[in-house]
Amino acid sequence: MKPHHSLILLLLLFPAACSAPQKENITFKNTVVSLTFDDGNADNYIVRPALAENNLHATFYIVSGFTDTNGFMTENQLRDLYNDGNEIGGHTLSHVNLPDVRGADLEREICDDRNNLLARGFDAMSFAYPYGHFDDVARQAVIDCGYSNARGVSGGPDTIPPADAHDLKAMPYIVGDTRLPKMLRYVTEVEDAGGGWVIFVFHHVCDGCNEYAIKPETFSQFAQWLGEQQANGLIVQTVGDVISGRQP
Repeated sequence: MKPHHSLILLLLLFPAACSAPQKENITFKNTVVSLTFDDGNADNYIVRPALAENNLHATFYIVSGFTDTNGFMTENQLRDLYNDGNEIGGHTLSHVNLPDVRGADLEREICDDRNNLLARGFDAMSFAYPYGHFDDVARQAVIDCGYSNARGVSGGPDTIPPADAHDLKAMPYIVGDTRLPKMLRYVTEVEDAGGGWVIFVFHHVCDGCNEYAIKPETFSQFAQWLGEQQANGLIVQTVGDVISGRQP
């Protein structure tokens, strides 16, 4: 077989591998990655094996009022993830836009959500603002309800320690057309720039079921790469572990 025919065959059989950045001997000194999943969607449970197989732990932000309902993870599934070493955090009781609610309604959305998670045995210390929207009143309510940190959905990468633990900066949403090489560049470019905290935001894990979805095989490839890079100094931790300063 001619050499160029062999290359064509390789591209056809392994397109994802051939499209990944070919940066060899990466050494990470100052970069931390956190994988976060919003809403508690049922399809998120599919990432459990990929996380475990690659010695990774993620943060799952749960809308507790949706748990055990159609389209969302069950309490038992959340407990599986938690027992694996993943973090379970809060994401309000019913996924409201926090600046639109005040007083007792605001307290109920944030505090009751956390209390639900605590009652189920989860050490809920991390919070994510629905849609990334919040104001000073909502931020203070998150603090008053006992959360040590809260994540938005833009502005990343963040620093370690962050300038504001209740306004954590995340990378752009991972969506249906976000390719693996771009996800890898988010990490390598932060290291090249001197380091920082790369917080990824995932919603659905499926093949085309939602515009805010990553394909399972793409996530598995990303998880494998992250797992391999830990031997080169990359740190992958839950949001809560980064905030607490816990050593990996």
